[in-house]
Amino acid sequence: MKHLLFTVLIACGSPASSPVKAPSPVPAQAGPVDESAAMAAYEAKQWPKCAALYEAIAGQTKGEQRAGAIYNAACCHAQGGTFDAAFALLDRGVKHGMKSLEHVKADTDLAPLHTDKRWPGILAGIERNVTAWESTLGDPALRREILTMMVEDQKVRMALIKSNAKPDQAAMDALKEIDTKTTTRMKAIIAKHGWPGTKLVGPDGSHAAWLLVQHADLDLEFQKQCLALIEKAVAAGQATARNHAYLYDRVAAAENRPQRFGTQFIDGEPRPIEDEANVDARRAAIGLPSMADYKKQMRAMYGDKM
Repeated sequence: MKHLLFTVLIACGSPASSPVKAPSPVPAQAGPVDESAAMAAYEAKQWPKCAALYEAIAGQTKGEQRAGAIYNAACCHAQGGTFDAAFALLDRGVKHGMKSLEHVKADTDLAPLHTDKRWPGILAGIERNVTAWESTLGDPALRREILTMMVEDQKVRMALIKSNAKPDQAAMDALKEIDTKTTTRMKAIIAKHGWPGTKLVGPDGSHAAWLLVQHADLDLEFQKQCLALIEKAVAAGQATARNHAYLYDRVAAAENRPQRFGTQFIDGEPRPIEDEANVDARRAAIGLPSMADYKKQMRAMYGDKM
């Protein structure tokens, strides 16, 4: 599953073993849907409700956010065993240019679909989209490499998030190892290309590059270097203001300064925020939810591990 929160790609537990009859539909939503409610339904494995809420979000949004909601609804249907609905949504995504091939392959939420005869067609459709689109990029091979590194990054982190117990030393060592490896490679990439923007590696490749830098906490100076590069890339239309905001807050927190956008939490609460009275306005200007909604989303995803 691909949550619209910034850093993690959720993949959830026990898949259904075979298709089952579709459950009764959840009543239509009367007003805007709070994404935290959809995430809470997902975490509670309330699959019909989860799917209905994400489909409602898709009907209320546009662009990347809508695409993400459609995909998340498909994941909920797959986990709930309503395979026809899942494939209908994935097919819709393919027809609208879905390109996240590596994520779709790795996402365990979709594992129940893998033995269905329709699954290869979904992958083939995404591959065609990727091939056609990558021909317009400056470095398609680099895009795929960065996306693969992101998948590895997320696999380690999701294992930690999903653990009910305190992470053991082996898990922490694995996290340090993957962060050291990806930071080293990202340094080489940036030394050669500058910030890998959308023209070079596409929006998803540029986003993945940001995610890897966001997790390069062992090298604050490198994060600060990238922050300056991303700021320029945003001005040039080659990176998103949201990615810049998250990295700005990450660096500020590491330097014990107030953050600006309220993205960094500790012990279940946001770290200190400069000009806190206007933080929601700053967030809205770059397409982020209010702090109240964001807190709900964070708690639904991370629980007591925030």
